[in-house]
Amino acid sequence: MAIVCKLLTIAVGLFVATGATADGAEIKVISAKAAGLFLGELAPQFERLTGNKVTISYDEAGVVRKRILGGEAFDLSFLPAGWEEVRKALASDPVAIAHSDLGMAVLSTVPKPDTSTNEATKRTLLAVKSIIYTDPKTGGIAGVLFARMIERLGITDEVNKKSRLVAGQLNATFVAKGEAELAVQLSSEIREVPGVQFVPMPPEFSASVTFSGAAATASKEPATAKAFLDFLTAPTAVPAIRSKGFEPG
Repeated sequence: MAIVCKLLTIAVGLFVATGATADGAEIKVISAKAAGLFLGELAPQFERLTGNKVTISYDEAGVVRKRILGGEAFDLSFLPAGWEEVRKALASDPVAIAHSDLGMAVLSTVPKPDTSTNEATKRTLLAVKSIIYTDPKTGGIAGVLFARMIERLGITDEVNKKSRLVAGQLNATFVAKGEAELAVQLSSEIREVPGVQFVPMPPEFSASVTFSGAAATASKEPATAKAFLDFLTAPTAVPAIRSKGFEPG
């Protein structure tokens, strides 16, 4: 009975802290696609706990920024970078929620490629017959970072001749289905796909991408938006964040 009472006390405290109301509020969220892995897990928990509703629309990061700059109404946004472009639309500084490493995917049945040095990575990328990565023009962070890397390595033309640029996909699925030898994306997205293994980037190009959230200046539900951010950064959110291949903060 004591344990039950303690759990009830915690639940009531969280209910009050997260800004639940009798009727419930609804917040509109626009987010980069990769953040959907943890948002899709945690938003329903927040809804059940508080009685509020979270409506989420996903796009590549660059598209999300264009939507904000275009004046689209929203309460919260989640992005990996580029907040300075939309700063005027934000009520406060972005809050770090979770981060994931940039990497590559190959079939789990093949030897892991050597990416320990820049030269080894160049050999790997030149040796594979087909590559999938996110179109950098969409602002997808993995595609942008990979495009910068192959430019620095001096192999942009060679890589792009055998690459397929995509958007809004779990890129490793193309590898799992035998449609590409190698895919580039964040580790959290790669690890969502069975049958592939994660390959790190060389040390010089190792990157941890942080997804942050920020409330809109024009939010119609600022208290609920803040409550959702608080919920995402609470210790109770850590297991769900880690289960999706991210680390908190």
